[in-house]
Amino acid sequence: METLAPPRRLPLTRAQVRLLVDGGLVVPGTSEYIHGDLLEKMPQNPRHVHATKRVRRSLEAVFGWEYVGSQSPIRVSQDSDPEPDVFVLTQPTEGFSDTPTASDCALVVEVSDATLSWDKNEKLKLYAAASIPEYWIVDVVNRRLIVHRAPQGEDYLDIHTYSAVESVSSLAHPNSSLPIIELLP
Repeated sequence: METLAPPRRLPLTRAQVRLLVDGGLVVPGTSEYIHGDLLEKMPQNPRHVHATKRVRRSLEAVFGWEYVGSQSPIRVSQDSDPEPDVFVLTQPTEGFSDTPTASDCALVVEVSDATLSWDKNEKLKLYAAASIPEYWIVDVVNRRLIVHRAPQGEDYLDIHTYSAVESVSSLAHPNSSLPIIELLP
């Protein structure tokens, strides 16, 4: 009996994705370019939206609004432009005429309501491999913050979990402490 080969994957280039968006075939914010594939993003529920706003507002209070971006692409590799929920740049956002790169990011934050496994695995690997110094996961369901630091390869060597009653400081702004409860809906 003859077995059929699986269908061949046809990865997209960044330029092809841009053409799809510019042509109106892909709505911005509904997908992410990861490992050469255009992946559909889950619709955001009210808890996710509320938590994302809280994280952004808290980080803007520490870093200034001009350094904080939200839900837009960052270039982490030749074939991946994830769209983190919130990120902090090393220079003001107005200074970018193109997509910020991983080296422009001091901190990346994913708000996880229904995507914890994806954020702890696939997104973590992307951000670590790109040497983003600090990656936070706001775990809405378990009401905690998981902080990843010291990227090496596709992992982070320093991982610490904070409960809702604790506070955290970013490596990029160590003198400012954020209560975790302020990040949670």
